[in-house]
Amino acid sequence: MDTIISYTTNNDGYRSNGRLKVKGIMLHSTATPGIMAKAFRDRFNKPGLGKSVHGFLDDVCYVQCLPYDKKAGHCRYAGNDTHIGIELCEPMAWQTDQEYFAKVYENALQLVTGLCVQFGLNETNVIDHAEGHTLGIASNHSDVGHWFPLFGKNMDLFRADVARRLAGRRADIRMLQQALNHDFGEDLQVDGIVGPKTLAAAAKHLLRYKRGGKYMTGKYVLWVQQRLLGKGYDIGGTGADGKYGKHTADAVRRLQTAASIAKDGIVGKDTLQALVNA
Repeated sequence: MDTIISYTTNNDGYRSNGRLKVKGIMLHSTATPGIMAKAFRDRFNKPGLGKSVHGFLDDVCYVQCLPYDKKAGHCRYAGNDTHIGIELCEPMAWQTDQEYFAKVYENALQLVTGLCVQFGLNETNVIDHAEGHTLGIASNHSDVGHWFPLFGKNMDLFRADVARRLAGRRADIRMLQQALNHDFGEDLQVDGIVGPKTLAAAAKHLLRYKRGGKYMTGKYVLWVQQRLLGKGYDIGGTGADGKYGKHTADAVRRLQTAASIAKDGIVGKDTLQALVNA
C-alpha cells in the first residue's frame, strides 16, 4: 500500500478546525462506488465543505488529507473531537468484488494498526460510524456494517485482527526503543509505543550514509534495515548487517518517496514514523 500525504488545504476543515487529541479511530465507507482515494481527496480539496476527513483508503493507496492533530468533520457530532476519521472507498461492484474487499481490508488493518502504535491506542479504541452513532458521538449511518458482512467480516473481527497485529508491532517497537537506548544511551521507556520521546531520540540521532567515510553501525541501523526488508525494500546483497551503507540509504529514499516526505536518505523523525506506520 502506498501512503500519500496530500493535505486538503482548501477545505474548511483544514483552515478552521481546532486541535484533535486522539482518543480513537472511526472507520467509514464512502457509499460512492467507483470513486477511489486520490479522486476523493481532490473532491474534498475545496472551500465551502462542512465535511472533512483525515484520509481516504482504497485497494492500492492511502491518501492522508489532514494532520492527525487537527479535527475533521467526519461524523457530525462529538466523535469529531476525539476520533481520527478514515473513509474506505468502495468499488463499483461493492457487493460482490471479493478481491477488492480483501485488499482494502488488509490495507485498513495495516493503517489502523500503525495509528494505534503511533497514538498509544488499542483495538478497543477502534469503531465504525454505526457504532459511533450507538455511542451517541456520530450521526445515524450504517457504515461499515452494510459492507463488511457481505464478505464475512464485521467490526469485532476487525478489532480482533488489529489486536493480533498490535501484539507483534508492540514487540517490534520495544526492540526499536531498546536499540536507541543501547546505541545512544537514551533512557526510553520500553513500552512499545512510539511517543514523543522515541521520536525525539530519532530526531537527535540521525542515520545517514557517509560517502567515502566510516559507516554508521549499531542495533538501531539493524532495526531500520529489518523494517525495510519486511516492507519489501532491497537493501543490497549483504542484507541486514547493521551498517548504514549506500544500498540502505537508497532503500530509505524509496520509502521516503512512497511516504511523500523529504527524499534525503536520512532516517529521522518523519522517516521513523513511515517505517513504523506502514
